[in-house]
Amino acid sequence: MTDTFKVPIRNLFYLLSYANDLPEMVKSLNQVEDDLLTFDFLVEQFNREVQALLHRGLVKNYVSTVEETGTLSGRLLMTESMPHIIRRKPVVVCEKDVYSEDILLNQIMKATLESIHWNVDVTEKNRRMSFHLSEELYPVSTIVLSKELFSQINFHRHNMHYKRMIQIAYLLFELKLLSHKRGDWSLFTAEMDERTLNAIFEKFLFHFYRLEQQNYRVHSERMKWNLEGNKAYLPGMLTDVSLTHRRELKKIIIDAKFYKNMFQVYRDKQSFHSGNMYQMFAYVQHKSEQIEELRGVLIYPYNGVAMNETYRWDERMTMEIMTIDLDAEWKKINETLLMIL
Repeated sequence: MTDTFKVPIRNLFYLLSYANDLPEMVKSLNQVEDDLLTFDFLVEQFNREVQALLHRGLVKNYVSTVEETGTLSGRLLMTESMPHIIRRKPVVVCEKDVYSEDILLNQIMKATLESIHWNVDVTEKNRRMSFHLSEELYPVSTIVLSKELFSQINFHRHNMHYKRMIQIAYLLFELKLLSHKRGDWSLFTAEMDERTLNAIFEKFLFHFYRLEQQNYRVHSERMKWNLEGNKAYLPGMLTDVSLTHRRELKKIIIDAKFYKNMFQVYRDKQSFHSGNMYQMFAYVQHKSEQIEELRGVLIYPYNGVAMNETYRWDERMTMEIMTIDLDAEWKKINETLLMIL
């Protein structure tokens, strides 16, 4: 059976905002008290953004449409029109561009509103508001949301005021996907399996350190084996997060390991997971000779046992194991991660 973690929704907002590289969303969340950050709060913020956009007027653009018509207009599609011509029907098929609000930005807005309306975990007040707002978007087509659709959006001067709405819509979409994987969700907490949480936390760490500090260059590093022989069969070595100091000869390699239990047990003896230790040891052993200080840091979730252990190889290299409490206030999590540096 897969182990799971319960994560406060407020912290999951932060994790997803960083993981999806939404710095504006992070800044916005920092201005809200932790106790107010619930799923319903995010829904309410989305509804307000939609209200403001509707009041301002929906963005429009030229949309290509194909229709059967008795009047030649736009571009005649001969292949599609031939069956009508053969039957001597006074109809042809034409393609033309129409200036319309039925564009992807508004389609995502409408699909998100409809998703909220059918979500039983949202308060009745916000569900009703989402329904009424979606009714005002009657000229806009209904679509099925996907990550690919969000990736197609580009912001320019004429649609930049849609950016916050789209960012909130994407967070709500991510939360919906995650909730479908696990049924035990509420307005305040989400239960997540270790594999899903680990994938989110890896991306979170990368963008957190990229955005929240300036002393280190942040990258994912593909290391080469310092071995002679046929390297075709050697496994790859790709770090989750490598932090290389911009001015000093220092490097930190960070790896997130979200297991329910940070220990393995053999003959009634507890020890750290050997595979994780060997992997990190391989990373730090393949350091550049120019690096004067190298630290390998394994991060586990806090699960009743707080850990902060350091093991030294020599005057230049250390390995560290620590825990992060995802149930803590976000300010505390932020401080703990920055203290690693």
